Amino acid sequence: MKIRDQKNFWSGLMFVAFGLFFVGFARQYDMGTAARMGPAFFPTMLGGLMFLLGIIVTLSGLSTEHPDGKVEPFNFKALALVLGAVIAFGLLLRPAGLIVALFVLIGVSSFGSHEFKLRDVLLLSVGLSLLVYGVFIYGLSMTIPVWPAFWRD
Repeated sequence: MKIRDQKNFWSGLMFVAFGLFFVGFARQYDMGTAARMGPAFFPTMLGGLMFLLGIIVTLSGLSTEHPDGKVEPFNFKALALVLGAVIAFGLLLRPAGLIVALFVLIGVSSFGSHEFKLRDVLLLSVGLSLLVYGVFIYGLSMTIPVWPAFWRD
């Protein structure tokens, strides 16, 4: 058996593995019924769907050849930047506020891309900040600090 599209094959296997993990993990909880769902119902159904999707994608990786189907080498720098940006967001949210934390999150994680453009990062930061403010502060009335502590006093 020959792998004709590495991206589909390996991403399909990843979906299969995650699906099996969630189905197995949810077994320790009560399933319930469709009318009265227990805590295991959602992860089991989601895991089952991920498993089925993974099988379909894996089989397509074996059957259909795609010219751009090579898997690129893993980029640990991008992973570290995105993970570091999420950690920085969590650490900065209370003292620096939502807007500053979002700008740091987007700015730091954008360095993980080889298509970094300052103008695009600033536009995305402003747009996402307005959207997050509208949804979480205005729409849901959450009590998240919006600005740094020294501006709030």
